[in-house]
Amino acid sequence: MTLKLNRRAFLQWLGVAGAGLGLPACVHGRGGGDRRVIVAGAGLAGLTAAYELVKLGYDVTVLEAQAQVGGRVRTHRRGFTSGQYAELGAVRIPDVHQHTLGYVKEFGLPLVEFTQGEPLYYLKGQRFTHRDGQPWPLELTPREQERGLGMAAEYIAAHFEEFGDPRRGTFPTPAALARYDALTFARYLHEQGASEDWLRLYMAENGTEPPVTGTLAWMAYEAADREWQRTFHIRGGNDQLPRALARRLGERVRLEHAVVRIEQDSRNVRVWYQHGGRTESLQAAHLVCAIPPSLLREVELRPAFSEEKMRLLRELVMAPSSRMWMQTRTRFWSAEGLGGLKLVKTDTPVERLWDLSSVLDGPQGMMMAYMDDQNARAFAAVPATERPEYVLRHVERFFPTIRSEVLAFQGMAWSEDPWVRGAWPNFQPGQGWMLPVLPRPEGRVHFAGEHTSLWTGWMQGAIESGKRVVREITGA
Repeated sequence: MTLKLNRRAFLQWLGVAGAGLGLPACVHGRGGGDRRVIVAGAGLAGLTAAYELVKLGYDVTVLEAQAQVGGRVRTHRRGFTSGQYAELGAVRIPDVHQHTLGYVKEFGLPLVEFTQGEPLYYLKGQRFTHRDGQPWPLELTPREQERGLGMAAEYIAAHFEEFGDPRRGTFPTPAALARYDALTFARYLHEQGASEDWLRLYMAENGTEPPVTGTLAWMAYEAADREWQRTFHIRGGNDQLPRALARRLGERVRLEHAVVRIEQDSRNVRVWYQHGGRTESLQAAHLVCAIPPSLLREVELRPAFSEEKMRLLRELVMAPSSRMWMQTRTRFWSAEGLGGLKLVKTDTPVERLWDLSSVLDGPQGMMMAYMDDQNARAFAAVPATERPEYVLRHVERFFPTIRSEVLAFQGMAWSEDPWVRGAWPNFQPGQGWMLPVLPRPEGRVHFAGEHTSLWTGWMQGAIESGKRVVREITGA
């Protein structure tokens, strides 16, 4: 009995005609020895590791619990007119994310750039736009009034050297770990002199996690992308990237194969999985574990991982993140001169409205309400059928005509997704010790996933981690 999905059905799902997948079906690669590798998880991290290992002559099998590849890179195309779509997961590719852009170029995927524009603010019940030189209708310090969000250069960027550089492996410095590990990022900003209203403004731009997220994790995010200028999207949907990787791997990817047990000794690793009502196993020299920690903690481990790794699996929290996409008849906001990806920045329960219309075809508009932390939880607590009304009730406070404009909705609460149970790791104060532990191998088990990278929550982090485990396995 074969445990692989039907070849024709799998290739049809990927959109492939024919069987020429471009990679060698090599059982024993260069250098001899056991070159079998199992990859658990077919998100971007697992697919990257598998793709790069196969190119080096390794015999790779990818086990994916879901009926699709891509993990949190998920494009939703049903229910919208004019060929428009919603990105339920990864939306953006910054110009500094060279791992992601490298694959985009290698696979010939078309890029489109998000346009810049004038955002709308809705803070403390006030609806306003802002231009340089105008006063902010907020209780800011004189310096904050002068520079607005530009104060991030003083509160954040001016301290990058103190924290170290995640791009060069020097983050965090021992001094930063000792001094800042116990602080939330909101507390850190206040200690730098930020007013409460400047924090409100910053969170309207960047999300509401600073009061609950540790300073080290947030500074890693800020420092890693310090030179970010332009933002891109894959025309037609970001899920084309994991699909391109999966096409090249072909039948090496086994869908609906859920890992339930990992056994290892000094010579090999055996992975038990469930498929079609049966439990079977595979043996290899190495396992690339690209399973989110929220699910890995439920996998039986023989023997258990190190004490630090087991503690991490128990304590690491995945951040809630919720989204509601709204397709509109027109791009009505442009009549006010509004535009840009970050279209509306608010302190309401819907937080931020992003405009993806500039990267989509058709005359319709496409907006996304983007909610984090307590706002994401509040959204998820609303019954699914009532979520459109929940969002509309808040959006009409700053867009009064929204009800007459909306054509379709698509919501997503990542905390409800059974395959990840959250969006990205939310490193809390005192959890700086986790940063070096997450990517650390355990015997023959190597760990990939955006959560093991300092680019948490990004496609870049997933791809970077997949390439890292290849270096671990090959000794390169």
